[in-house]
Amino acid sequence: MHGDRVLHGDARLLLREFAASGWGDTFRLAYADPPYNTGRSDRGPFLDHRSDTEWAALISDVASGVLPLLTADGSFWLHVNDRQLGAAQAACDSVFGRDRFVGTITWERTRRPSFIRGRHLASTTDFLLIYARDRRKLRPFTDGLTEVGKRVPVTHRGNTPTRLEFPAGSVRFNCPDGIYPAGDHSSPGITAELLEDVAVIGGMNASPLRLLLPSRYSRASVQRMVEDGAQFLIPKPPFRPSYLAAGGRAKVVSNVWSWRLDDRIPTNEDAHKDQLRSGISPFPYAKPVGLLRRILEVATEPGDSVLDPFGGSGTTAEAARLAGRAFVLIEQQSELIEHYVRPRLARAGSVTGPSPEG
Repeated sequence: MHGDRVLHGDARLLLREFAASGWGDTFRLAYADPPYNTGRSDRGPFLDHRSDTEWAALISDVASGVLPLLTADGSFWLHVNDRQLGAAQAACDSVFGRDRFVGTITWERTRRPSFIRGRHLASTTDFLLIYARDRRKLRPFTDGLTEVGKRVPVTHRGNTPTRLEFPAGSVRFNCPDGIYPAGDHSSPGITAELLEDVAVIGGMNASPLRLLLPSRYSRASVQRMVEDGAQFLIPKPPFRPSYLAAGGRAKVVSNVWSWRLDDRIPTNEDAHKDQLRSGISPFPYAKPVGLLRRILEVATEPGDSVLDPFGGSGTTAEAARLAGRAFVLIEQQSELIEHYVRPRLARAGSVTGPSPEG
């Protein structure tokens, strides 16, 4: 593992130098937050005026440089807005191949909508395109453990009705004991049928429970769940079984990251506050440390190495230090390194290495 480094230079050139210098298979994660190529003149220090062709070539070159540097189980995360999303994916597909595309995370970046693109839509989101060095070796991105006893509905509105069978003693009922006759168990939007009478004794089905309903699971999957000792619950008629999760398993992250759904998800407003609290002059359009730390924690393990080819103000480096990861950061503009990155990391107690120029 290479130690923490902050390097000044063109990422495209340095990435090729890394590969030639034996840095292949080094980084578990590469996170790239390139200029969004808005063409605007008020974007502070960003080089934001490339043609669409030049911008796509930049992304393709960086992706090509990153690919051989990733570990076999590593991933590349590219941060873009909606305007460049299609071009970015086309460029990355051409390098990694469509089969190594993992997915897209939508991040709600702000609590205050922007109307800079016009009055038709309020812009609140950015996107993270994820590619794997080898999807077969990439572990799932997880965050925490599943909840013990969480009720997961077996019914899935809109799916094709499936005949499901639950053996005697496999379903708990919160409704009164008795004989429930076969017949219609439909409700608005869901067509369902109890295929045979079922006896409920002591809060459990004393006879097999056979239902026809739109299910999120196949018949074979439900059978395997029953054989594995899964618990099911029906609270009341009409019968809608729920699976009671055993819990304690790693929870795979969603592809929607929003402060509305999870108060741990930071926004750009939080990035501004982060910098003010640390005594740094706020850097325009910086990403919040909490966002980068979340990416690091779902995509890497402590001690892994992380690469950022568009270092900016050093958010990735700070997040890496907080999360116990090593980092290599590349930034083309030396003034950003001197005015933002090094002071920021000095306050965080990080040691940064020299640039290739010494």
